[in-house]
Amino acid sequence: MTEQDIRDYLKEHPDFFIHHLELLTSLNIPHLHQGTTSLVEWQLNQQRSEIKALKQLLEKFHQLAHQDADIFFALLPLQKKLFAADGFQSVLKILDNWAKEYELDGVSILLFRDSWQAIDDIPQHCWLDRKAFELIRLERMGLRQCYLGELSNKEKALLFLPEELPIGSVAICRLTGSAQRPSALLVFKSRDTAGFHNGQDTVFLRHIIDIAALHLSPWLASCDH
Repeated sequence: MTEQDIRDYLKEHPDFFIHHLELLTSLNIPHLHQGTTSLVEWQLNQQRSEIKALKQLLEKFHQLAHQDADIFFALLPLQKKLFAADGFQSVLKILDNWAKEYELDGVSILLFRDSWQAIDDIPQHCWLDRKAFELIRLERMGLRQCYLGELSNKEKALLFLPEELPIGSVAICRLTGSAQRPSALLVFKSRDTAGFHNGQDTVFLRHIIDIAALHLSPWLASCDH
């Protein structure tokens, strides 16, 4: 019996643990830093993380509504859709569709391999090697949160799949992490070389970054936790 067989069985029999309640506390789940934890404890920790993320999100919306009502109401449709997201790929698809409504060519979310635990819901093309990105970070971003402009063909090959090309310009945004050590990127793509350029106002973009980061947090597991 393979892991996939077990997964398929549990999906087909969602009431399995109802008939075997003793397993909820006796099953131990390996944890990167805390040894092992029971299934119930693991679920409680997940729920606490989701509640914390939701509180942060509501605080952000409250702040935004007072500071810039126009941006707040412009982002309401996106926020409503993101609240209904049920996983990493769901968040990515919602952001991608939203960007296309603004005549962009979509969105990429790139995660640094050394920052996050691998889970099945994250496609392989969403992972990024830190050493490979370092030159782009130094030359394009520096200490800034966003880089807006064109990329070389070599840089595009590192960040995008062949089927995503051609790409004229991008907005590469540090989604999480520090300036020297980002842990995730949000990348907006445009076929127009003038779509994104140095000097553009990034206020609206920064609000999208904050919202995207908060909606992604329940679906990511940091290597530090």
